[in-house]
Amino acid sequence: MTNLLHTFAEYPLLIGITLYLAISLALALLLGILMRRAAMSLKPLIFFFGFLGIIAVPQMSVHLLDAFAHARQSGEQPAEAAAVTTGSIAPSALQPVSWDIVFGPNADPSLITDAKHGLDYIVSGANEAKIAFNAAGESALAARFANAKAAATALNRYGSFFQFAQVTGSDASGWTARRFNGQGEWNHVLAAGNELYAWSGSTRESVEANRIRALGPLQTQVSSSGAGGASVSDPPSKGQASTRLSSDWRVMTAFLAINVSLAVFWFFKGSAWSVRQSAQSNTRTEQAVFLRDRLLALNQQQQPVQIIALPNNSNTFEITWRYGDVQWLNLMRTHKMRRTHKLVLDLDEGSRMARVREYWSAFDASAGAGDLRFHWIAARGMQFFEFERRRVFGVQLDESGKTTGELSKAYTFNLQQLKQPIIEAVTGSGWTWQPVMWNAPRSLRWLTE
Repeated sequence: MTNLLHTFAEYPLLIGITLYLAISLALALLLGILMRRAAMSLKPLIFFFGFLGIIAVPQMSVHLLDAFAHARQSGEQPAEAAAVTTGSIAPSALQPVSWDIVFGPNADPSLITDAKHGLDYIVSGANEAKIAFNAAGESALAARFANAKAAATALNRYGSFFQFAQVTGSDASGWTARRFNGQGEWNHVLAAGNELYAWSGSTRESVEANRIRALGPLQTQVSSSGAGGASVSDPPSKGQASTRLSSDWRVMTAFLAINVSLAVFWFFKGSAWSVRQSAQSNTRTEQAVFLRDRLLALNQQQQPVQIIALPNNSNTFEITWRYGDVQWLNLMRTHKMRRTHKLVLDLDEGSRMARVREYWSAFDASAGAGDLRFHWIAARGMQFFEFERRRVFGVQLDESGKTTGELSKAYTFNLQQLKQPIIEAVTGSGWTWQPVMWNAPRSLRWLTE
């Protein structure tokens, strides 16, 4: 347990990876239980987390490899860092100065606060730690430890915590670097005896100017050890997977191409697999004309659905649900709302497959004294499931705009329940129900089915 906690402390990204995995597993378990209770297939859940894994697993793998490299690097400190860690101070080591000098003349006294509240990971072992800010948005950190070894440890934690990049300097003179792998503010950090000082600002020049003002000129020495264990001349970060990948454009291009190709393949192939419903067992495969009659017969039943065969193709059908078609009046405003869900079925006689494309739209409008509001959206894709229940309050209007005498109206839309008679008509005829993103040419149907 101690080793595990130490690993988390030295590489905080592992905490994020652990939380991500825990939340994903808990969410998968919860959704799985709910879907099984609703007698639904778990294939959509497998598709979703499979797609998520294609995106997340490579990133987590790189972070884990970086953590191993970081742990190995921490166990192989160069001689200069070892001298500080053991408590002996090199002859050129800087000496502590007054914290007023560290904070500088522009520091706002009202903004000098206890650094342990936000930087506990770095300065938790300090006897005292303060951070100051000035009007330019720059900050200065000063922390006093029991000995030089503790200050050197805090310096390394500082670089690790803020993910230093573009690092220059030495243990003797201090380290200048940019936070968050080169995307954040600039820092200069150093250990002076048993104290740790760090300045942050928007440019390298500003933080180095604050350091020079407080402790004198920078030395030109460049070492391979120090804050975060990185430098320009020989950065140990070269041993990290993220650095090797980002520094080689050929590897990055190949990796990106493979990852994107896999994601695209799984998006189409996996989504089609997750919603496919095979023909019912022990059923005779009927010809398309009989399935056509069975689908059109659903119009004659008490089903809130309209099914029509397109005139230019007797094997293509449009199935439409118009629900939430409501007009009402309240607070001197007239409202209208409509929801539409449509399926387009293409019956393929050769493969005995019904390819299904799905469309949906929402329309909302209201008019009052002096203004008109209008909102309309439309989309297409694959709906795994949808359930909507809504009630609107106000004087209800009929299609001609006359009042009906009702003061509220409710509707319920359960997509799975409404689809089920259509699906049963297809699979009960010995055909396969296959939703697709688009009706691809025959040469590309291997990808979409």
